[in-house]
Amino acid sequence: MVLSPPKLSAFQRDVASRFGLVPNFFSSAPDAPEIIERLWVFAKAAYLDSPIPALFKERLFVYLSRFCEVRYCIVRHCAFLVGYGHSSGDPTTPAQSIEQAIRLLRVPPPWQRNSDAVLDALETGPTMAGWPAPETDLEDHLFSAATLLFVEPRRSERAGRALRHALGGRRFEHLLGLLAFIRTAHYWTVTHPDLLLEEDVQALLSANEELARVLLQDPEAARCDMGVRLFSELEDLRALNERRELEKTQRELEVQLEQKDILLKEVNHRVKNSLQIVSSILQMQVPHTQNTEAADAMRSASARVLAIAAVHERLYTGSDVRIVALNAFLGDLCKDIGRASGCPEGIAVDVGDIDVPTDMAIPLALIVNELVTNVVRHVGPPCHVAIRTDLQGELTISVSDTGHGPSGDAQRTGMGSRIVQVLTNQLGARVATKRGADGYSVEMTIPVPAKQ
Repeated sequence: MVLSPPKLSAFQRDVASRFGLVPNFFSSAPDAPEIIERLWVFAKAAYLDSPIPALFKERLFVYLSRFCEVRYCIVRHCAFLVGYGHSSGDPTTPAQSIEQAIRLLRVPPPWQRNSDAVLDALETGPTMAGWPAPETDLEDHLFSAATLLFVEPRRSERAGRALRHALGGRRFEHLLGLLAFIRTAHYWTVTHPDLLLEEDVQALLSANEELARVLLQDPEAARCDMGVRLFSELEDLRALNERRELEKTQRELEVQLEQKDILLKEVNHRVKNSLQIVSSILQMQVPHTQNTEAADAMRSASARVLAIAAVHERLYTGSDVRIVALNAFLGDLCKDIGRASGCPEGIAVDVGDIDVPTDMAIPLALIVNELVTNVVRHVGPPCHVAIRTDLQGELTISVSDTGHGPSGDAQRTGMGSRIVQVLTNQLGARVATKRGADGYSVEMTIPVPAKQ
């Protein structure tokens, strides 16, 4: 607010003599003008009359005002800096250009750069003999450390020590006095939201669109506001807590899954043992059975029980209880059938690295057991078992021998045939037989469910 000399009070004339005008800041408490006069005393002691060079003070005032949510101070002091009034109340201080002001306002704050390197430079360098010139590395280092101390003084002890070392004790205390007044000015503007920009400042903003944008749309505004920072820190703490809770829940789930896996393996181990006991009981009963058909039925039942037991053995010895590796499983099963039938080397198994879901393993084991046992019993070795998969995700099982197969009018009414028929229907398999000069084969094509 620029007033003509006859309308100025003694206090206003004093202010105008320093700034070249009376900022609205010093007319903002008409109900208690004595408060403003005392603020003026503080302004002169810590800001205007401080022995710090005027241009350094004004540039620092502008830079630190970036972090105040109310834009009065940064706009007013930027206007001083570029010649709309006097920088730091000194009419002899040359005005800076608009470009210099914009460069200053675009200097990244210390939390967006390597602040440790800045503090290292201040801590290891010599104590300065004077204040640095504008737009030098040393000024940049001092501004960066002062910003840390200004925004979060309780968390910036190292910045304070670095500044004291670089400036020396006396200059450091004068800098603290300036920071204290800037803080006071910011607080005053925040608590007086009706404080208006002066006409000369409005003209400056209208004439310089880029400068206006940098001044009024700074993402760092409100950095010093405690409420904003507290809410931000609370959000960070909440996110940290949620992340820790998720990690805790994940660990608990992993433990539960591990325990479940151990329990399933233990159950399968016990089931396998129980089935082997049942199979042994059936085998023990065979010598005491006078009826040949009954004895054969007991042997077949014992073999079927062992086939199921073999699946459960694979489930508790494998790494994943949800799948069974066919190559090892069927290889062992066929060896057991061969040994039990007196032809340990008579059954050849050709199976690649194929895994099937657990619920398919038992039907497959029983089917292979019936087909291979039938070959050994009625044709004799050699017997060849081959399993392969195709690109459509189908599993093909082939059991072949050197015989001629059953006669065309043979009725397949035995238990083994019925078991194979039921299980192939259960698996949705397609069955085909082939009779040739080399022998007879049974081939089943089974759709395999996609892995979950």
